[in-house]
Amino acid sequence: MLKWYGFLNEHDEKIQEMILWLSEDENYNGLTTIDELLNEMNAPDKRIIFIDKSISPNFYSLTMQLKKLHPNNFVILVGKDLKEADIRLAMRAGMMDCINLQDDIELIKSCLLESKRHINHIHKQDTFVPSFTHKEGKIITVSSTKGGVGKTTFAVNLAYSLQKEEQSVVIVDLHLQFGDVSMFCDVKPKKTIYEWVKEDFDRKNRNVQAYLTKTYVENVSIIAAPLRPEFSEIITTEHIRELFLELKRWYDIILVDTHSHVDDLFLETLELSDEIYVLSTGNLPAIRNTKLFIDTLHSLQLKATPLIVLNDVKKDDPLKEENVKKILGLNKLAVLPSDEKIVKKSIASGVPFVADSPKSALSKMYLKIAEACIQKHASYKAEPVASAGRSK
Repeated sequence: MLKWYGFLNEHDEKIQEMILWLSEDENYNGLTTIDELLNEMNAPDKRIIFIDKSISPNFYSLTMQLKKLHPNNFVILVGKDLKEADIRLAMRAGMMDCINLQDDIELIKSCLLESKRHINHIHKQDTFVPSFTHKEGKIITVSSTKGGVGKTTFAVNLAYSLQKEEQSVVIVDLHLQFGDVSMFCDVKPKKTIYEWVKEDFDRKNRNVQAYLTKTYVENVSIIAAPLRPEFSEIITTEHIRELFLELKRWYDIILVDTHSHVDDLFLETLELSDEIYVLSTGNLPAIRNTKLFIDTLHSLQLKATPLIVLNDVKKDDPLKEENVKKILGLNKLAVLPSDEKIVKKSIASGVPFVADSPKSALSKMYLKIAEACIQKHASYKAEPVASAGRSK
């Protein structure tokens, strides 16, 4: 049974009125103290909880406490004039949405409908799985010739851009020793690829969903890198092949963040990829190394043609786009403009800048890349099917 709880003060009647707009049978409980709220958490119910910023200034720790009591508690921050900092803090705490009471009434009702749909979906399964399963997802690999060029930033923001285009995405962190996809998404994984290999790989009926880490975006999940560098040593090419096969059943896109050195795992990933993005910067040594890397990839006769992404491009860079195309022998490449301010802000907050600053030139370029990727692979996308044993 779904129960709605409000810790709302003067906004209580307005929220209750909108909940009853959904259905007169909805069960709403207005609460006045934190103790009352915590006592209600003992029952095994589905819960959507509204917390008013004005009467709970420490909503961050309260939300963390509610999520600890039950990870699937759906907590929503409510306020008259929510600031950007409030929204970021809410997401970091694990809140699923925010309602600004100054917004249009239809927008607020839409938020309530989405909240109800989401929590009903989550409670129909004993572990998190994507909203739909797919027969044949596509593997997209992000690579480069050196570290520090922005691969993880690219992977995380591309994942968010793809899900905005109604794609379900899992990011596989194959920077196995020092991967930080989880940090960029501001989540702490309980299980990683290491635990999947140790616990699930040899099972007849695998359950890769139990090893996913959810992000604050419903359609983006992570297979995290091992928590300790030495754990990476047990992972083989066979594990990678089988992991991709499992994930392709559930996701539209398997987005792989790789390390920057060539080894068997890296080559296996490239061979399995449907799309390969090669990130580079605009300085001459980086472009020359990228040229050598592209030539190497071509010699491997991979099924995917590498796509070059020129990252962090500044107006005063000595090498212009046409010069880079000439050196690389290419007719086209993707160019991502430099925007140090929003990138640093994104890394510090754990919120992708495509979400936080959607109108920036950089974010718009990510959306164009996502749209081109989807258009290219649209003819291959399978129809959704019900998940075996965990029906929707």
